[in-house]
Amino acid sequence: MSSLMLVSLSEVKAFLDITVTDYDSLINTLIQNVSDRIQTFLNRQLLKEQRTQYFTTGRRKYYVSGYPVDNTATITVVVDTSAQTVNDDYYLWADEGLFEFDYTTTFTQPKEMYITYTGGYTGSLTMVGGKTTYVLSVPDAIGYACLLQVAFVFRRRKDIGLTSISLPDGSVSTLYAGDLLPEVKNILRMYRKSPMDY
Repeated sequence: MSSLMLVSLSEVKAFLDITVTDYDSLINTLIQNVSDRIQTFLNRQLLKEQRTQYFTTGRRKYYVSGYPVDNTATITVVVDTSAQTVNDDYYLWADEGLFEFDYTTTFTQPKEMYITYTGGYTGSLTMVGGKTTYVLSVPDAIGYACLLQVAFVFRRRKDIGLTSISLPDGSVSTLYAGDLLPEVKNILRMYRKSPMDY
């Protein structure tokens, strides 16, 4: 299985003001791990590829997990063995991954509808630490969120698990390095697919 990187090694090193190569392997690992966490938080599949998703009928709106949808590639929508036609039977909101019908599809049984489409963000394939890795061209805001989180974890890597320090004059609480930063979550919420959007 291929790994994902939402930012490059050079971007993180520039942000951290690191010029030596001593930490390259560690930073690459952090980028891959944080990128996976961000993809999970977004509840999306970010790499552009062809997918087939199955749905239970009975609604007008169906959201796919890999978007933006490439509307220049072949899209197949089948409901109860009947092929559907874009702009006649349904409309595609490519940037949102939404297939919207004019009517409520009748309920038949689970997985009675499927959509085959190509969606996600393009990426360049490279080898990083012996792993096949895609460096994706995501929106700048998602890349910035990843950059902030990687930098935070890198700087806090020696005190993972530490959440507070007691001093003679009081205590200091810190953010847990294992959580996504509040600012990162705020940025990512604009791109998050709601768990209810199925």
